[in-house]
Amino acid sequence: MNTDINFVKDWLPPLIIFASIIVAGIILQRLIIVYVHKLSAKNKWKAGVAIIRSLRGMIVLISILVGINLGLSNSPLPISTLHIIQRLHNALVMFIITFVAARLLTGMLRAYMHRGEDTRSSLSLINTIINIIIYSLGGLIILQAQGISITPIITALGIGGLAVALALQDTLSNLFAGIQITLTRNTKPGDYIILSSGEEGTVRDITWRNTMLLTQSNNIVIIPNSKLASTVLTNYSLPEESLSVSLNIGISYDSDLEKVERVTLDVTKKILEEFEIQNGDPTFRYKEFGNAAINCTISFAVQHLTRQYVIRHTLIKRLYKRYKEEGIVIPFPPINTVYLKKEN
Repeated sequence: MNTDINFVKDWLPPLIIFASIIVAGIILQRLIIVYVHKLSAKNKWKAGVAIIRSLRGMIVLISILVGINLGLSNSPLPISTLHIIQRLHNALVMFIITFVAARLLTGMLRAYMHRGEDTRSSLSLINTIINIIIYSLGGLIILQAQGISITPIITALGIGGLAVALALQDTLSNLFAGIQITLTRNTKPGDYIILSSGEEGTVRDITWRNTMLLTQSNNIVIIPNSKLASTVLTNYSLPEESLSVSLNIGISYDSDLEKVERVTLDVTKKILEEFEIQNGDPTFRYKEFGNAAINCTISFAVQHLTRQYVIRHTLIKRLYKRYKEEGIVIPFPPINTVYLKKEN
């Protein structure tokens, strides 16, 4: 009986400490997540989602480790055992902090470095670099905390890094070009770009060596980062994704110009409403007196470059049909007759 009472006296305080710290960790995690969620919703703070995802479950896990450590520190365990538990506790806490830091930085990168919120692509290059740096620093700190000298490790890494740099010059050229592309933010995953060499597509990923473009035919074009960094390209997602599209039309000289303008604008507005385009009203302008027709242009804005093709396709069909119904003539191009003189 006395043994049971002593056992309860010895282990009840550690259990109370352990339970109290876990409850405090759960409450603290809940308060932080709710506060960050409200703050991000109020100020449209992109980093809020990354912070919530990084901290969810981690504060409770740290509180469990702290609770175990403090609880056992007040237990009747031998000093040598408590010393081992303390060192293991410190190593696990540092590893969790390292894990949270890596997940937080990559999450914030994903939030700020993508052009559109709905893109599912990733920045493999920066994610990998961040993870390597954070986990390497975390590992060195853990070793230092365990009493292991990290000076020889740093020296070996420096010498090894010099040898690798000399052997992998082309690879490092693509690596640093990828870092430059990512940090300048002129090209992001989700952007639609066209290179001066003719390649075009949506940027899907920027890795340590290549940038991948998804073409409209659903194929992947792989471009070395060094080539992308040195070439001339047009980014159709900057400064904004919407762009102006024009369609040139030739009208017969016998046409009623006011009627042509009214009919063209009416057809275009209906098509834009059908495709849910809300970037302003279309613009109609007469350009010049051509050889066989009065040339005019209808211009309108679309949200993305790739949407112009189906809208232009539909507009041409609808205009042709409506012009025929309204008696508006689109003249044939002038025909040149070539006479060949036969020499005797």
